Amino acid sequence: MTTTLRIAVQADDAEWIELTPADDTPVTRIRTGSLGEAAHATSRSERPVFVDLDVHVADTVSHAYAEYAAQHPGWTAGARTGTIVHPGTATTLANLLNDVSAAHVADGVTLRGPDASSLIRVLLDDVAPLLAARGIALRDPAAA
Repeated sequence: MTTTLRIAVQADDAEWIELTPADDTPVTRIRTGSLGEAAHATSRSERPVFVDLDVHVADTVSHAYAEYAAQHPGWTAGARTGTIVHPGTATTLANLLNDVSAAHVADGVTLRGPDASSLIRVLLDDVAPLLAARGIALRDPAAA
């Protein structure tokens, strides 16, 4: 069984790149502080909704938290920032994406980080196999 969760990537100043099969339907992108807010916005929209997730992937969760905090002075775990933040590992990111899909929080996610090409590489190399086991397939934009 294949899921309908769509996944895109965007760096701070880069183009939006979808890594899952797309159609021509315009999407609505939102930034919210919680998955509950995203689910509420999705339920009210007639267009597909992509929720922005600020992500930082490292080898361990503690390293991801420390590195993200160093790059975002003043940020602390659990702080309400107006956007969903996920510092973690490839496994915890795959778990989050699976939860977003299973709970129908949004039609898609836009994963944001400082370097889109590095984030895409982590997604394709480390996260994609975990997602594939759950029925979520990614495509390499360089192969398109």
